[in-house]
Amino acid sequence: MNRKWTFPLLLAVVGVSIVFGMVLGGRLNAPQIVLAARDVRTAGLAPAAPVAAGATDFADIVEKSIPAVVGITSTSVKKAGEGEGDPHGNLRDDPFFRFFVPPDQQRRRAPEERREQSGGSGFLVSPDGYILTNNHVVADATKVEVSLMDGTRLTAEIVGTDPNIDLALLKIDAKGRSLQALPLGDSDRLRPGQWVIAIGNPFELSETVTVGVVSAKDRQVPIGETDQGLVSFLQTDAAINFGNSGGPLLDGSGRVVGINTAINRSGMAEGIGFALPINMARSAMEQLRATGKVRRGYIGISMADVNDATREYMKLPDKNGVYVQKVVDSGPAAVAGLLPGDVIRSVGGEAVKNGRDLLARVASRKPGDKIDLEVLRGGKTLAFTLTLSERPDAREIGQGNLRRRGQGGEAEPESSRSAEGLGIKVESLTPQMREQMELPDTVKGVVVADVEVGSEAAAAGVRLGVVIAAVNDNAVGGIAAWKDVVGRLKPGEVAKIKQVTFRGDTSVIFMRVPAAGKN
Repeated sequence: MNRKWTFPLLLAVVGVSIVFGMVLGGRLNAPQIVLAARDVRTAGLAPAAPVAAGATDFADIVEKSIPAVVGITSTSVKKAGEGEGDPHGNLRDDPFFRFFVPPDQQRRRAPEERREQSGGSGFLVSPDGYILTNNHVVADATKVEVSLMDGTRLTAEIVGTDPNIDLALLKIDAKGRSLQALPLGDSDRLRPGQWVIAIGNPFELSETVTVGVVSAKDRQVPIGETDQGLVSFLQTDAAINFGNSGGPLLDGSGRVVGINTAINRSGMAEGIGFALPINMARSAMEQLRATGKVRRGYIGISMADVNDATREYMKLPDKNGVYVQKVVDSGPAAVAGLLPGDVIRSVGGEAVKNGRDLLARVASRKPGDKIDLEVLRGGKTLAFTLTLSERPDAREIGQGNLRRRGQGGEAEPESSRSAEGLGIKVESLTPQMREQMELPDTVKGVVVADVEVGSEAAAAGVRLGVVIAAVNDNAVGGIAAWKDVVGRLKPGEVAKIKQVTFRGDTSVIFMRVPAAGKN
């Protein structure tokens, strides 16, 4: 080949190669684009739904469930307090009142009535118009209206309420038609991490759906007037807002597993909502429908779970059972002969796992029922038969007669008014402290002034402000007695500590004595 054309030809080959490489590279790295036209080779095949990998589609469940979810509006009439609405209410006691206020404005206004409205959600549980919601949605209501999905508004009757678990049962007139109801699931079988769906009317935005998971179970949280000893809640991160109260929490099959009840109002909290488990609501609903009231069994004790320290001190074979802290005067347990310090091991021949287990078994029975208990006392097994009474409302439990405020106190030298031991700093019980805690004169002891962080005492539940009255059943009447009793304890052994709180309520905790050199 002529050398004259060699170099230009070489440049041409290189250029074509570069262009070809760019085109080829572009094709290999280009996104996959699928034409929207139907491929004749796949005619008759349904296209796949555009769902992201790993995602779950709840649309079908929601579509079937929403018609059974209702909006609730409750109206209450309240009287203004004395002097409310009176611009001169705070001046009427002034001796110069009549000189500065015109005569026509000096007449005291009568208390006025005002109407208040609040809203929430609910859901149908039967085709004939029974509706479940929260008690706080309809509490004190003089009129309750229910809005159906098709816009129909109906007046509802309050069949009954159960403030102890924040439940209410309503009834609307189905007017001869069969209404859609939601099936009830099994909240006991839920596991943390399972999908749940919340439906309701937050901020008057009807038919709102949020999705999340069960974050936790058996949450004992202070919600309204609920009985914390009786009810535990499901925790979920499915968004629950004001107006969601009373709406259903559904599982992945569209069954109701909870009733949305409350949210955490903390400004820093996100995704923390609580729902009443449907299994607890179900049994109460049946009683409300039958009688309009829920009655639960009650034995009349306060109790504590058996932990490792309790088991060792009481020489128990295992941690089954509950330790009886207090026996209510004239209650079923007191009548039968139970005493503080007893350990209830079984009910009806079945082992008691813990306090919640015992409470559930007792509360599920009716007042008047008899139950058999197996109790350990002083190393001996005793049998008792109790006749259950009716469990009082949460506001009544623990509210005994007020005791007389004590005026006495233990006089001790200034140098002996505090001491340390067991990771606890204690001080003398002064007359001022006794009066503030409304303790009777019979209560003697030392006051916990500080608890070391991370100590055995802190782990056992010793709290600031409680009075320690005894250690290992040895009375602690003051600082000197405290030093003597604590000084005789051996590191590693378990100590029994009797505490006294407001108005003389007592409890017992068990803690391991820290090693020498440690508090």
